[in-house]
Amino acid sequence: MAVPAIRLSDQPASVRLQILLAKVRLSRSEAAQASALAQQVASWPAFLSVARRNFSVPLMRSHLAQLDADIPAETWDDMQQQANQTAFYNMRMIAAQKRFRDLCLTPNGIEGVFFKGVNLAIRFYGDAGLRPCRDIDVLVPRAAMRDVLRASVEAGYVPVSPEAQPIEVRSERDVNAILRFGESITLVTPEGVVIDLQDRLDKHSGIFSGFDVFDKSVPNTIAGETFQTLPTAFLFNYLCHHHTRHTWSRLHWLSDLDAISTSDHFDQAETLALAEALGQLGTVRASLELHRLMSTDTPWDDTPALERGKTFLKLCILNLPGDLALEKRLSMQMIGGEFMYRWQARPDLIARARRGWWRSILHPPVSQYARMPLPGPLQWLYIYPRLAALVHRTLQRIRPIKR
Repeated sequence: MAVPAIRLSDQPASVRLQILLAKVRLSRSEAAQASALAQQVASWPAFLSVARRNFSVPLMRSHLAQLDADIPAETWDDMQQQANQTAFYNMRMIAAQKRFRDLCLTPNGIEGVFFKGVNLAIRFYGDAGLRPCRDIDVLVPRAAMRDVLRASVEAGYVPVSPEAQPIEVRSERDVNAILRFGESITLVTPEGVVIDLQDRLDKHSGIFSGFDVFDKSVPNTIAGETFQTLPTAFLFNYLCHHHTRHTWSRLHWLSDLDAISTSDHFDQAETLALAEALGQLGTVRASLELHRLMSTDTPWDDTPALERGKTFLKLCILNLPGDLALEKRLSMQMIGGEFMYRWQARPDLIARARRGWWRSILHPPVSQYARMPLPGPLQWLYIYPRLAALVHRTLQRIRPIKR
């Protein structure tokens, strides 16, 4: 099932403007081009709907406020309201992050590494309200996961399945099941903020396993509090991998490229050298090409120039409307659950991801335990509902979507 073919030269002004306004910083020439493109937008409510789905409304509103654009008052008010809601929610997330560290990590002598989300927004965007965030991502050593989970439950945090189903923790058996069946641990704070507790940054390839994240983490100050986060070159490498694994299906992921690569912290030579050492030079080079294509200073043509960056850009454009059928087709094309294209990484990493994916497909998810908490000796029975779920999901993916 091939990715649908599109021509960049055929894209309307509204699409070009969506991509351009995903940049955190606009040059004078880009701002002038944005004003010209804004005059060609046929429907601002439709434009806003796409931006809302792609988590780009606050940044878009910030740029449009500086441009000569004839935006209906109702649409502008809607944008302003969404931007304010983002800023308010992100402030709640900062408070929740501090509380989680102080209650669940520090008392256990654990230094978590906080990355993405508000940590990324404050460090590289300069304004916590410009990047919508859904959860708090924190990396902890694998050996510490059990202690952190116990401390979280004692502090009133609720573990949930990927489907947001609460998992009641009444005994060590429940703790063991969450650690055994969950790819990560998702917690909901008493205030309703979601925390994603992780012990690794890749799925199956081990692409980041050789990098000592905890030893090389760097401080990041947020509201007078210091948290550890990923060093810039490694963060950029990780985001290129993560965002491509999710097929660049949100515009704020393009914003991350611009925010980091135009910051004073970014060293492209160091970042590319690390990409080569990690074995994913193809992914990072293509992502840097994608960043160049965000600007109107780089033409959108159908020539071989910046070919791999254009491949990523086309994925982003295809995903703008939120086409469910397309998302299903793209998910079936993913190699080993991590790579869209073979040129992204070294062959051994792709082969390892493929082997790991095959081993994992029969691994029961934590949601099965949440629905039916069996004791350890009987947990092998989860294989049967897991097989049924796999068959059902496969049929859903290949079945045409009714419109």
